[in-house]
Amino acid sequence: MTNEMVQQDVQLMESVLLQGDLSKLNPSQRVNYYQKVCQSMGLNPLTRPFDYINLNGKLTLYAKKDAADQLRNLHGVSIDDVDIVETDTQFIVKVKGHNKDGRTDVEVGVVNKTDMRGDLAKAQMKAVTKGKRRLTLSLCGLGWLDETEIQTIPDAKPVIVDTNTGEIVNKLSEPAPVEEDRPYDPPVFKKRFETLVSVLQKKYKDLKVTDPERKVLASAVDTIFTGEKTKRYEFSKWLTGTASTKDMSPYHVKALLTVMEVNSFEDAPSGVSISEIRSCHSEALRAQGQEEFPFADPK
Repeated sequence: MTNEMVQQDVQLMESVLLQGDLSKLNPSQRVNYYQKVCQSMGLNPLTRPFDYINLNGKLTLYAKKDAADQLRNLHGVSIDDVDIVETDTQFIVKVKGHNKDGRTDVEVGVVNKTDMRGDLAKAQMKAVTKGKRRLTLSLCGLGWLDETEIQTIPDAKPVIVDTNTGEIVNKLSEPAPVEEDRPYDPPVFKKRFETLVSVLQKKYKDLKVTDPERKVLASAVDTIFTGEKTKRYEFSKWLTGTASTKDMSPYHVKALLTVMEVNSFEDAPSGVSISEIRSCHSEALRAQGQEEFPFADPK
């Protein structure tokens, strides 16, 4: 490559970085840019921590859950408190936290009650997830959009780009349709839950949970039973042997958060990452000869 061609590439990269439109890069430049972004943040590009969207006529990157998970571990991000406020139409979640350097921050996640096909429990947990991911990106000094945010932007269109070649496969692909919830026989659900608890107990001898996690779980279960405490306690007693979420074992808390909404558990106490929890989740499924867990978000 001649010096003139190199200079042209440099100028193009500078223009793209200033304008934020990755469509102007050729495929090899897109691959190079993606890898350098991951490298600069200490992220593993093989896990595809970012995906592409067309936003306001520009091709850009957004952070996926894997990016938040890895950044949380790298920067030691911990959640200190989760405050959930319910209005007539929305769940508003304020999340406080800090990183390993002691820097603190507060972020907010807001989700409409009509989201998640009107499932209030899932909508609430989505708001928690949204707030926690926004907090993580903020504490890590990134102004990136998170995937929970692009779902609420009407003009944001996911774009499929081959991360190996950099080729744009589908410029305006629509999100994959969400599968409908299916009913599960209670004994089947309980057996799967107990299998996940067993897997967690075998892998982690001293699993811990935070107060915010217990608070999120209690609020989610309460939402499912629309505030009817007797039913909520009966459900908890039937499933875990303990009526109150305050008295549940850490393994029951983690497992119940997982089966109710896979993406709701993102903290990693005792060094347990979200990917490890999902690995346990998959192992529990395989032990039951199943492909998906009841009440889990198909995404």
